[in-house]
Amino acid sequence: MNRSRSARLFGRLKSVGFGVTAVGAAVLLSACTMIPFPPAPIATTPPASTAPAARNTETATAAWEVALDPIGQPVVADGVALVYAKTATGVNAHAFSVADGKQLWTQPVHPGLEAVGVPLEPAVTRTAGGRSAAIFLQAAAPPADDGGVAWWTSPVAFDLRTGKELYRGREELVSTRPFACDDLQEMCFIAYDETSQSVEHWVDLESGEDLAGPEINPLPGNFRPVGKQLYSVVADGIETLAHVSFGEVLWEVEIETVFGKGATTDMGWHFNYSEKLDLYVGSVGINPTNFSPDKFTEQSFSLNLRETTKTVGLRASSGRVLWTAEGTQLECAKTLGTAASKLGGGDGYPVRCEYVDGHIEFPAGTYRGSHSKVVGYDPLTGKAAWESKPVEVHSWETTGLIPSASHGDFVITGHYADSTLVDTRTGKFRGASFQDGFVCWEETTYTMPLNGPNKDQPGGGIAAGSRTAFPCLKSGSPAPSLTYGALTDVSTVDSDMAVISFKGKVAGYKLLKEFV
Repeated sequence: MNRSRSARLFGRLKSVGFGVTAVGAAVLLSACTMIPFPPAPIATTPPASTAPAARNTETATAAWEVALDPIGQPVVADGVALVYAKTATGVNAHAFSVADGKQLWTQPVHPGLEAVGVPLEPAVTRTAGGRSAAIFLQAAAPPADDGGVAWWTSPVAFDLRTGKELYRGREELVSTRPFACDDLQEMCFIAYDETSQSVEHWVDLESGEDLAGPEINPLPGNFRPVGKQLYSVVADGIETLAHVSFGEVLWEVEIETVFGKGATTDMGWHFNYSEKLDLYVGSVGINPTNFSPDKFTEQSFSLNLRETTKTVGLRASSGRVLWTAEGTQLECAKTLGTAASKLGGGDGYPVRCEYVDGHIEFPAGTYRGSHSKVVGYDPLTGKAAWESKPVEVHSWETTGLIPSASHGDFVITGHYADSTLVDTRTGKFRGASFQDGFVCWEETTYTMPLNGPNKDQPGGGIAAGSRTAFPCLKSGSPAPSLTYGALTDVSTVDSDMAVISFKGKVAGYKLLKEFV
């Protein structure tokens, strides 16, 4: 391995990072926005729908609280909550008892090479013997022939309950952090080999056996997961999407064939999978220009927002395109669950965001005449079932959808000064009182390790965590406290307890019996 290998390794990572850390205007390209496949219905103000069952408005009192600086929500399993938090020296994993908040163990976490563009979130898997394990990366000493790369890491696994080390791999240039293999069990991760190609590893956490190579994932070139059993692959300069299950490539298709010329996951992606519908619904960013995104701020031009993203419905078993929605994206809805939507077997329509009009003016990166709206859509046809009133867009964060906890049965549309609680089944106003409480989200960041990823780079930049919570009203504005009704909207529940990360603390709430 040599210096040129290092440059090749980070060529793709640097382009990914642009979508997260570069000029705010260009970052918009990583957000999802969508246009319905048929002509969109005219935006109207619908009458209020029949209100669902009343929400409990009683103030929820925390059973326990722990002072911490979390960078995201916990993962809960087997009576344990695993959360990542900032420390004076980086990021640590903390395991707490769901029952009483007692800290069980803590370990340092390295964000790895993905820190440039992929949010850092906890991951938990199960061993073949049924034990839950926390899986992540830790810093490792680079080998003598390090290729000029400083961020070598070791994949590790710890028993979720006890903190006992179950596995520690050798130092690797890990390109994709550890994850549950096939979203089921054991530990998988993706690293670069001596020729700078991607290799997926499958680790048996009981025996420590590390299997790698074509028998685990036969894809060529450089690849990374972008959805459940769905990979982005770059080989010979061409990007494809591939569905891989248990070591078998079920199908592979060029990404531009699906999403159009200029489409690339380096500009952002978001994919949802529905086993019930045999369906992938995904949005990908598009570069409609003839120059690379890192050159945007060196040019004088107008970027049409409707040309920067597209959403597509794909048959999961075959890769066949069922529908497309120009100018739309799913990233805006990443905080919403799918259990109550048609993607998860419910009766609510999943939602996407759509640019109605507007441009970004470069090199200034300012928005001109830009509007976005929220669309409830049929996942099998892409047709719009309802849509919200468009809002004016001033930044990539403005989409018309206020980030909030939901199982997909409702959304808060508009903006904080003018918002509406919407029933996703009908697109109509959902009845709620001023006493009703909800859980809203705000994005988090952390400081990356110093000195890297390459030896000649200072490191220490700002990277994305996920989100912390705050209690809010139906308007999306902050509320003084959580309600028991709001607790039913979060998914971080275990042993009749809801565990939630807030700014400056993690707290556990006992659920009322009627909601358990």
